Amino acid sequence: MDDFWEDLWKREEEFLSSAKPEFRHGLALVGVSALAGQYYCEYKVENEFALGEIPTEAKEIGTELHDELIPGVEVTPENFVKLVSAKKPSYGVLRVWGNVWGIRLVGMPDHVIWSEGRPLWLVELKTTKGDPNPLWEDQEAQVRIYGLLLDSMGFDCSSLQLALVRLKARELSEEDRTLWIQRVSDALIEGKVGDLETSLNGVMKVHLLAHEKGVAEANVAGKRGYWTSERDPTSSTSVGKCRACEYVSVCPKSMVKLALDALNTEY
Repeated sequence: MDDFWEDLWKREEEFLSSAKPEFRHGLALVGVSALAGQYYCEYKVENEFALGEIPTEAKEIGTELHDELIPGVEVTPENFVKLVSAKKPSYGVLRVWGNVWGIRLVGMPDHVIWSEGRPLWLVELKTTKGDPNPLWEDQEAQVRIYGLLLDSMGFDCSSLQLALVRLKARELSEEDRTLWIQRVSDALIEGKVGDLETSLNGVMKVHLLAHEKGVAEANVAGKRGYWTSERDPTSSTSVGKCRACEYVSVCPKSMVKLALDALNTEY
C-alpha cells in the first residue's frame, strides 16, 4: 500500500480511539444516519436512544431486501486498496468518518464506485412500499454527509457524484434483484439512468445530486445543537409522520396521541 492508505488507516484508528463520550446520550461518535434522521423527526431519534429501537415488520423486510440487493463480502485492507485502485471502475465500501462542526461522525455508505483510487459515485439505497419519486430531506442529508466525510478523509472527490436510489424492491423479479447492483452501477457510469428507470416501469427513481461540501456542512450545522445538548429535541409537525411512527403510543410529542387524549378529556 502507498503512503496515502497507510496514513488513512492510521488517522482512522486515532480518530476512533481518541473519541470520548461528549455528546448526547453519552455518545462518543454520532452516526450519520442518526443525524440525518433528525430531518425526519428529532423526537424519533431521541426516542430511539432513550427507549431503544422497536423492531417492526417493515424494518425487517427492508433490511432483508437491502442485504439481498447489495450483498457484501469482507476483504482485507490490502485487497480493498488493490480493488479500488484499478483503472476499470470497481465497487467497494469503507467506513467514513470525520469531525464536522465539532461533531465526530461515522457511517457506512451503501455503495461506492471507484476508479484509480478516486470515488466516482456514492450510492445510497432506500426501499419503499410507496411512490419512489419523492426525495426526502433526511435521505438527501444522509448521502450528502457521506460524501462530505469521504472528501474530508483526503480522497480526490473532484469527480464525485451522489445517487439516492428509492426502490419498490418487492416489485422486482428475482433476476432483477440479483443483477440490481450491477445494473445500477453500469447505468450511473454510462449515463443511462433514465433508460434503467424506464425499463423497471416506475419501480425505481434515481435522484442524482452534485457533491456540494457547503450544503452537507450546513446539514450538520443545523442539527449539531441537539448532540451538544445546547437545546432540547424538536418534533415533526407532520401528523402523517406521527401516525406512521413506531413510538406513536409513547412519544410525549405525538400529535396523534395528544389529539386522542384531548378527545378523551372532552368526553
